[in-house]
Amino acid sequence: MKNVVDGGFIDLLDRLDLNVRELMDGRFGGTRRSKAYGSSPNFADFREYQPGDDLRRIDWNLYGRFEKLYLRLYEDERQLHHHIYIDCSASMDWGTPEKSWYALRMAVALSYLGVSAMDRVSVFLLRGGECLPLMKEERTIVGRDAFYRAAEAMNRVQFSGDADIGEAVTSNPDKARGGGISYIISDFMTDSDWKAAAEQLRSNRRETVLIQVLARDELTPELSGKLMLLDSETEEEEDERNMRKEMTRSAFKAYAAALEWHQNDIHEFCASRQISFITTVTDIPIEKLLYREAATAGIIK
Repeated sequence: MKNVVDGGFIDLLDRLDLNVRELMDGRFGGTRRSKAYGSSPNFADFREYQPGDDLRRIDWNLYGRFEKLYLRLYEDERQLHHHIYIDCSASMDWGTPEKSWYALRMAVALSYLGVSAMDRVSVFLLRGGECLPLMKEERTIVGRDAFYRAAEAMNRVQFSGDADIGEAVTSNPDKARGGGISYIISDFMTDSDWKAAAEQLRSNRRETVLIQVLARDELTPELSGKLMLLDSETEEEEDERNMRKEMTRSAFKAYAAALEWHQNDIHEFCASRQISFITTVTDIPIEKLLYREAATAGIIK
């Protein structure tokens, strides 16, 4: 596998930022707006003076106009904690380029943008029903040195077997309530209950983003004749998920209809729960995804 990060990619990312759309509760030391009021230079609002308030924050111009004491309130800047979940099933290790490489590349981009804003980032690998930290000894990425260690670890990630996204995410002991964005990167071509994962993240007051990575052949397959279709996540040819199929015009129409239903289902689910959703194809340059599709979807700015 090619390296998921290089100097040119970092130069590209230095011109971008994560779009945190919801005011969040966070930790100290970051550069993101929170629901609290603090001491940043960015004005937020006024409120009436109460005994014990800091007299230095009284707006004397307003006192001259209204003969009442008002306090100037400023935005608080907090350090957020972003979570990135990567579907590491065998179906992700397919396509040209492979969906796995594209997913890791996207995870690198999100991680870099997070740490560049002085936020914390945790990356998890979804395998079977488990949610495994990318680096056991360093579960949270803080700062650029830790980012480069994480990027090196991503080069060694293997994709195999299946992934129960719902079970893996909901069983993760690190619930991370509020204070950041949770990203799930997957092809979402699964029977697992991925909706349960997304709903739990939202119930924990997490801004949630689903990033679907597909191969071009999954959108417009070019097959013909009688074929044995093998599910990449099965181990035995006799598995019921594998099937013999003659690829006729009606078969292609049925596939297109099923794919359209599946995509509409994801869109409708996300729209009803204020979850951001974006689909990308691996033959689209990552630069175009970041600057156009992701920016249009409000994921990156």
